[in-house]
Amino acid sequence: MKKNLWFIGLWLAVCVVGLSGCIVDSDSYEYVILEETTCSFLSEGNADKIVRVKASGAFDVSVSASWIRIIDRDGGGITVNVDDNATQEERTGEITFTCGGASETVYVNQLGDMSGDWRFRWPSDFDLGAVMSPNGRYVGGILPALEVDDWGEEWIYNIIIIDVEADERIVVAEMPESFGVGGPDAITDQGVFFFWSNEGSLAIDLEGNTFRPDVIDGYKMAGNVSAVSEDGNMWAGWIQDDKLGEGMYHPVIWENGIPRELEMPPLNYRDEPHWAGIMVRGMSADGSVLYGSTWDNNDRGMVYWKDGKVDYVGRDVRKTETVELVDGLGQPYEYTLVCGMTVSNEKYNISPNGKYIAGTYREEFLEGSRPGQREYAGFFNTETGKTTVIRDLGEGGGITATDEGIGFMCIGTFLPSDCAVVDIDEGVVLGHLDEWARENYGVTLPAGYIADVAPNGTLFGRTMLPDVATGAKTTDWYLAPAK
Repeated sequence: MKKNLWFIGLWLAVCVVGLSGCIVDSDSYEYVILEETTCSFLSEGNADKIVRVKASGAFDVSVSASWIRIIDRDGGGITVNVDDNATQEERTGEITFTCGGASETVYVNQLGDMSGDWRFRWPSDFDLGAVMSPNGRYVGGILPALEVDDWGEEWIYNIIIIDVEADERIVVAEMPESFGVGGPDAITDQGVFFFWSNEGSLAIDLEGNTFRPDVIDGYKMAGNVSAVSEDGNMWAGWIQDDKLGEGMYHPVIWENGIPRELEMPPLNYRDEPHWAGIMVRGMSADGSVLYGSTWDNNDRGMVYWKDGKVDYVGRDVRKTETVELVDGLGQPYEYTLVCGMTVSNEKYNISPNGKYIAGTYREEFLEGSRPGQREYAGFFNTETGKTTVIRDLGEGGGITATDEGIGFMCIGTFLPSDCAVVDIDEGVVLGHLDEWARENYGVTLPAGYIADVAPNGTLFGRTMLPDVATGAKTTDWYLAPAK
């Protein structure tokens, strides 16, 4: 198996492959096509980055900020770098390419100074997202690359494990498009990386050895692992009793590789018989507490397992009401409105010891003749059975929590935007993420939210970058203790 080591210092400037546009006028076909549309740099020590360009003729280049430097240029593109950023503030700029009436833009992001006890890494080239191990030892991601040879074009998926402590990348495999590689699912502190491949999880270790989780007898679909314990001996996720998209999801835990189906609540989120099932989404570091989501009606109702029992998260604030609605043919039918906890962050809603589970408390109500809803950040204490709902900041969603009862929530729509920090047991807002990060880490983080906090303090977060194809895309980053 091919194995390469990429030291992170060689990839401080990373770019996102995107699509570019063109225009057509009455006289000629003018275009500018960029291979990279977003470049991210650290505060200092960045290597030069080549931005490749295809244009219908000679192109002009302009930059929006003096700290962006064009080192060299030729007919195939430019070489770019940035001045060191001595401030703690992130800064952004643009490089614009123009050819006749056609133009395209590369968005440039540079982080503020993060020297000191913590080091920031931003693998924004992981277009399919990333996952962090329970104790922050490894980060797993997938880097697609388009390869062209005499036989045509083919996507190759580089399966990458980042050794956070050693600060290096390990390419453990290069997989062809036929493997059906999807997004990352989970990674253990021992370096076993689970990711989606051909209707189920495929696992690969640091040596490039692969395997699939065992399937329970009688089930037709491969298992999907979405969470792992810190010792790597417990995995949790789901399995399906028929081919993808047609069977019921069943929550499963693997102990030393042996799968066991978990009990589901007698009724689904709306107090009806289950028909789509439940997935396990996450677990505590020791595997003693798990949580999952219902999939009937795409409700995302939040379930948890502890001490051999299963129940809905936030039982103390859960309410149901049956109302009569009218369908598109004018026929009346009964519908159950629910006020209850739902999954929001999916993989990292639980604190390391399982004491706290974060989520979104969704209130449903009758708005005229149609159901309406409001969503607030909610945090559930699995030891006391008490749910804290944060209403002071308006609508939002709970993201994750620490063992000490510090909760992180998004404000407004559930996108990487504004993040607040709360004292869960007191139900008090402590401030915004930027204030908390400066006080506790001495750094300025990019706009977004904290998805997970490892016991050693390593932060795993998400933010939004511009994207030509979709307008914006979510990227992951981590802040780990310095060597």
